[in-house]
Amino acid sequence: MDFFPYGFETRIAHHDLGTYRYTVVWLDDDIAAELPFGDHSRLRITGEVADVPIEGAWQPSRGRWFLMLGKPLLKATGKGVGDEVDVRFRLAPPDDLTLPEALQRALDADPDARAAFELQTLGKQRALAHRVGSAKGPGTIAKRVTEILDALAGRNVPTLSRLRLVAPDPVANP
Repeated sequence: MDFFPYGFETRIAHHDLGTYRYTVVWLDDDIAAELPFGDHSRLRITGEVADVPIEGAWQPSRGRWFLMLGKPLLKATGKGVGDEVDVRFRLAPPDDLTLPEALQRALDADPDARAAFELQTLGKQRALAHRVGSAKGPGTIAKRVTEILDALAGRNVPTLSRLRLVAPDPVANP
């Protein structure tokens, strides 16, 4: 079996969704027909865009599916909107979660933070992992890990308030 059983060529495009503009690739319709979107509206994938590794999800929009491409990936590919790219991918287990090393170390060192982290939904865990993983420098990484630990401890962290993290109940879990 090929490591990436699905592949196609497409153009990078903009996708306007409400007030947001995303840079995306659209899933080939023939491949979409083969995938189990009836079971899951979003499918997590691991793959490559223009030979650069990517992890993400095919997300639905108006009867089609798109994969968001972030600025770091676009910079690494040297590609932009309108450029042709090869997309290769395989489906990833829906519960896969890769933590950045700094966040993993912090959670390993703090059992209470680990317990609070595990109370969060998988989507919230991914959002926290992305927040650390998208940081560019060690200072920003350390700051974001500290913010996450504070939020998991139930302290107010304005940059994370939109996530509405579940704080452990000290009465129920002394």
